[in-house]
Amino acid sequence: MIECSHVYKRYKNGTNALYDLNFSVDQGEFVYIIGPTGSGKSTLIKLLDAEETPTKGDVRVVGLDVGNLKNRQVPIYRRNIGVVFQDYRLLPTKTVFENVAYALEVINMNKKQIRKRVNEVLEVVSLNEKGNSFPHELSGGQQQRVAIARAIANRPKVLIADEPTGNLDPSKSDEIMKLLQKINTEYGTTILMVTHDLTIVNRHRKRTVVLQRGHIIADLPEGGYVQHDQ
Repeated sequence: MIECSHVYKRYKNGTNALYDLNFSVDQGEFVYIIGPTGSGKSTLIKLLDAEETPTKGDVRVVGLDVGNLKNRQVPIYRRNIGVVFQDYRLLPTKTVFENVAYALEVINMNKKQIRKRVNEVLEVVSLNEKGNSFPHELSGGQQQRVAIARAIANRPKVLIADEPTGNLDPSKSDEIMKLLQKINTEYGTTILMVTHDLTIVNRHRKRTVVLQRGHIIADLPEGGYVQHDQ
């Protein structure tokens, strides 16, 4: 599903972000990516999302060589990838329903199918009664659930969650984790979750890949990690 082979990333300003990165993720896995600020987590996401290309090495997702995609191929490739951000990134002037529907409108799904699918995913995230609400009327946890609904609306094969609990209190963080686990187990969606929250990593144990200064320093199949400095 995801294969990084001898991946290096050096930015034009001379910053070396990743060194000889090698790891793979199977279909249906749930993997944490953790590490201190500057460890290369954000760069890895940008490579997987085709926002950046590797300086050396291969990044393959769903069988595609992401680093060699032409610009016109990137939007089509991204239909395979759902991304959830720490700051939600909802459209403030659109309702919950419209925010989720937008992800389907951009791929030209017809209106009848959009309505059906939006209702389905709002049911999944337990927000079917909030379709007419605007983002500012929702709690942080509810806004993140809308963001997750939008990210999975197109049934992506891979969901990348970038610090999805970063702005939430512990109880809301647990709700989001249970939702992500539900999406992973019930739909077989492969999930990569970048996080600084070691409480979550240790409470909801999953395979954990640890980055430090651009290197993978640990890949723990059973999960759980308490030692590195944030």
